[in-house]
Amino acid sequence: MSPKKEHEVSKMSEYIDRLLCTGFSDTLHHVVDVGSGQGYLSRALQNLGLHVLALDSNEIQTSGAERWKAKEAARRQKQLKRGKDAQSVSDSHHHFDDPLFQPHVATSVPSASIASKNIIHNHMGSLTHQTICIDPRTLESSIHDWLFSGEDNQITGCTSMIGDLLVDRIERCAPEEKPVPVMMVALHACGSLTPDVFRAFLSNHRRPSAPGVRTWTAQALVVVGCCYNLMTFEDFPLSRSLRERTPVVTLSLASRHLAAQIPSQWLRNETSTRETSLAIRKVVFRALLQPVLEVIGAREASANHAATSSYHVEDLRGAGQTPENRRLGKLPDAAYKDWETFLDRAISKTGVRLDQIATQLPVYIHNKHRRRQLESALSVLHVLRCIMGPLIESLILLDRHEWIREELGQNSKAQAMDVGLVNLFDQATGSGRNVAIVIKPREWPNMI
Repeated sequence: MSPKKEHEVSKMSEYIDRLLCTGFSDTLHHVVDVGSGQGYLSRALQNLGLHVLALDSNEIQTSGAERWKAKEAARRQKQLKRGKDAQSVSDSHHHFDDPLFQPHVATSVPSASIASKNIIHNHMGSLTHQTICIDPRTLESSIHDWLFSGEDNQITGCTSMIGDLLVDRIERCAPEEKPVPVMMVALHACGSLTPDVFRAFLSNHRRPSAPGVRTWTAQALVVVGCCYNLMTFEDFPLSRSLRERTPVVTLSLASRHLAAQIPSQWLRNETSTRETSLAIRKVVFRALLQPVLEVIGAREASANHAATSSYHVEDLRGAGQTPENRRLGKLPDAAYKDWETFLDRAISKTGVRLDQIATQLPVYIHNKHRRRQLESALSVLHVLRCIMGPLIESLILLDRHEWIREELGQNSKAQAMDVGLVNLFDQATGSGRNVAIVIKPREWPNMI
């Protein structure tokens, strides 16, 4: 795990631990980690004694997480043989009191209806990985299946396996039993995944409990988003406060790219200063090359009799997403040593000779003095644009915050909830997306 990821997992798991150690949340033992990736946060939460469902849409990520889980299981088995478990038990927190498991590394979460069964205490929690295409509907259904799968076959007096533990089955849950509380978490859920987690939470919060049907309830949420450039059109604006404004507030793709910028950290040390200089040079050189790429694109479109309006140029411009930019693709850092090196590598990759389009090229391509003037102007322009980045991110976060408050306020019969923005990570560690949106019951102590 990188130092950046270690910092994020540590801070987020500590915050969730403190949130659940308030004395008001001793019934919440189930957490769903959405977009779990390699499972770093999932395992940290399992080690807090929680039962974790780790969901990801990438089978490669899930397989990697399963391998890490197996390594962790082997390590714990060695600790058990060495008699080290007694020391780890003494450090347990109060919310480890879920009487579900013996000390073992569970392979699946128990059915939620077993939660009242008095079997030997486990301080390890459990961890279940699943690969699904995540959207609000599949997220809700996956949680329900995880908690309640197999309940139709539960018969009093029969036995069942919970992980590697043989236990007596219990009677079907009484209809009046309360819904199982669940916390949703996500660490850097990309693009639309963050709003989709909110949609699933709000959908569950609005849905009334059906008599006699075992259900779960979304009781809390801690989510840090990222990759605003991957949001869909429907993801902003969300709140009525912005949607009802005239004109409606919108963010172009280029603007959403800027939301990832953290100029306050550019000069924090020699390494970051050097990386910032390179990043600015990349943007400037590619901007200077853009007229050349457009000439190449127009020539090819004409040769192929293709319509040049097959994509929305204005939506893609400034974000490096036009067809000719995709063709150029990514170049190694060494290609940006100087303009001559960059131009040579770029033209070589596109397969076009400059002498074939010489009459269509801007003057600065071969005029050093004019190009240096443009480089300086573009560098200043890009820095000024990046300074707006935190403002754009703040707008996105506040829109989400206000939208959740609006949606929660529409259901007067549901449990009262608080919504807040929490600065979880130190951006100096490289954790640019450092703000979590937190939803919790109002009666829990304020940690927002």
